[in-house]
Amino acid sequence: MRNDQKNPHEVRVVITGLGTINPIGNTVEEYWDNLIKGKSGVRLITNFDSNDYSVKIAGEVDFPDLSRYFKDKKMSRRLDRYIILAHVAGCQAIEDSGIEIEKAPHRYGTIIGSGDGGVIANYDNVKRIINEGMQAVSPFYIINAIPNTGSSYFAQEWNLQGPSFSVNSACATSNHAIGLAVFLIKMGMADAIFAGGSEAAISANGIAGFGNIMALSERNDSPHTASRPFDKSRDGFVLSEGAGVLCLEELEHAKRRRARIYGEITGFGFSSDAHDLVAPHPEGRGAVQAVQNALAFARLDPEDIGLINGHATSTPLGDLIECIAINKIFKDYATKVPVHSTKSMVGHLLGAAGGVEAIAAILTLKQGVIHPTINQFEQDPEINLNVVKNKPMEAKVDHILSDSFGFGGQNAALVISRFTS
Repeated sequence: MRNDQKNPHEVRVVITGLGTINPIGNTVEEYWDNLIKGKSGVRLITNFDSNDYSVKIAGEVDFPDLSRYFKDKKMSRRLDRYIILAHVAGCQAIEDSGIEIEKAPHRYGTIIGSGDGGVIANYDNVKRIINEGMQAVSPFYIINAIPNTGSSYFAQEWNLQGPSFSVNSACATSNHAIGLAVFLIKMGMADAIFAGGSEAAISANGIAGFGNIMALSERNDSPHTASRPFDKSRDGFVLSEGAGVLCLEELEHAKRRRARIYGEITGFGFSSDAHDLVAPHPEGRGAVQAVQNALAFARLDPEDIGLINGHATSTPLGDLIECIAINKIFKDYATKVPVHSTKSMVGHLLGAAGGVEAIAAILTLKQGVIHPTINQFEQDPEINLNVVKNKPMEAKVDHILSDSFGFGGQNAALVISRFTS
């Protein structure tokens, strides 16, 4: 615990490291470059044979050389994809931050969540039980299946002895992880926490499960244009994989080590729709509450927000309800504030979505450019928002709202701000 007993409301939490691996980039730099270019990472599925499936497209990751990320090279072959993705993004964030863990390992932690955990490990090992019997199950099955291994393996490899656990709240997972990390740092329980999410659910059961509830796009003949948030012709989200991790650090600690500061988490808000296991509340009740909580925490008015990085999955109902929520909160300003969707390019990374989108927001603050929402052919007339369509837009933004709304009505909103001393 901190000895100075600071008021938690006065403690500032800044971002000092970034890491991501996703369908359009194996590094932060590659990711940002392709965001600005408006490049889609959606393609025909190669992770498994999808010939007999109505959905044949997804946002897959091509692994880089993993040897630089793993001290024990064998583990990169033994671990589930979601754990590998979490580890790669986490390693990038820790290297980018420049933190020297060995000086105080008990003051550094990790909260890397996952919505689905080891979906692929579950599928593969259940098949083995059915086809070959109990003895065929991998001794790594359980650690690969449980959703906390992404955090625990990363903590083990880097000797992070502070708070370490996983968060699981469907598509709101990363934002919940980031918000909880901010809270723990403000309470003096850690000096820095690596937080975000990881997901790898592109598998036979993942595609079948989401496909059979009519959540996925079936635009198999045009993968690059399948993810169409806010567009009149949107027909579902594109399932994707990847990870996004931030280094969140107490400001004074960052200053003492002369860290580069990307931005600051000034607000976060959580809520529950308390309505349905899949569908959002028809009036956007939970989304509104989460955003209002985040703005109140940041001590900002809606008009202070210069950009909304929407949840914007490309589902007919979800995008419409999000629009209703934005209009309730922002009123007349709802048609003026720029809104965009990272998912138009990377697809929907489920529990990792918020982490990957937070990185896009942070780089927007740094670069002064808002990435486009691609595949905007005709905006849905019911969605009266100022969508950044098809081309990037130059803009100096001071505060960005990043929203994540998950199955079960679990909502988490962040306010990411330009750092000012």
